[in-house]
Amino acid sequence: MAHPLQLSTSGTVSSPLTLWRFCDGKPGHERQTAGLVAALESRTPLRVHTLNTEEISWAPWHWLRASWPEPTPEHPPDLIVGAGRACQWPMLAAARALGGRSIYCMKPALPTKLFDLCLIPQHDNPRRGSHVEPTVGVLNDITLTGREPKTHSLLLVGGPSRHHGWDETTLLAQIEAVIARTEGPMLVGDSRRTPPRTRDALLRRLAQMTRAEVSFHAAEASPSDWLRGAFAGARTVWVTADSVSMIFEALTAGAGVGLLEVPRRREDRITRLTDLLAHSGQITSFADWQAGEALQAPAPPLAEAARCAELILERWS
Repeated sequence: MAHPLQLSTSGTVSSPLTLWRFCDGKPGHERQTAGLVAALESRTPLRVHTLNTEEISWAPWHWLRASWPEPTPEHPPDLIVGAGRACQWPMLAAARALGGRSIYCMKPALPTKLFDLCLIPQHDNPRRGSHVEPTVGVLNDITLTGREPKTHSLLLVGGPSRHHGWDETTLLAQIEAVIARTEGPMLVGDSRRTPPRTRDALLRRLAQMTRAEVSFHAAEASPSDWLRGAFAGARTVWVTADSVSMIFEALTAGAGVGLLEVPRRREDRITRLTDLLAHSGQITSFADWQAGEALQAPAPPLAEAARCAELILERWS
């Protein structure tokens, strides 16, 4: 049974809340929960306990029995947070056995009503209800103080996916055009999905350019927090259309966002999402930029992790 969050008469939490954060080892999932946890920590004292789902294979059976096989913790969870399919049953088992509110940071494979709250991106078409809060994009761990110096531009290359194909020749031509017309330092990064052939061709093109202020940062060789720092200091960010999460990270960083075009495998909710963002003026397509449209920074920057943290504390205060 979930226990209430303890607040003082002034409306602030009188003692740290205990938050259990379940992690599945996938960077994209862990950045979602990291963003929510950081937003909660900035608003209330937290005692964070991180659990690795790879060590929890028994969760469905213990959920059925309402039991938790580990030693009884000194501080049972007030909040239970996770993202990724492997986190679902461990979260539910902990909530049923020990109490605490379960908060799942994406669209679950299980029924949403099993969780206390599901934070689901609008582009996943969530069915609204008391257990669901639609979010603008995927949560992330980009945070701004308002004092970050904007020192560079950023260009990020993804790779083929279930929704998008790949046209290396056209993409490299777009990248060359952007670099040629962008003033000041530019950081170029790839992803683990970038085909090796594209990465090699991109490095050759960059080596042939005369601009000394362009640097390449390979995803596999960069520190885990490199991208977060690169976003924070970026005036503008160019992203290939397949990298939906990076688009929302750039909007959260307060950067003007440009879209590098890649082929679509089909028309679906993911491929249509960039059309909606461009139509609403939140991002700028490469074609519109070529026609003279400037990249516009969002005002104010997207701050979905902060909004969701406030919702959680308000709902269960």
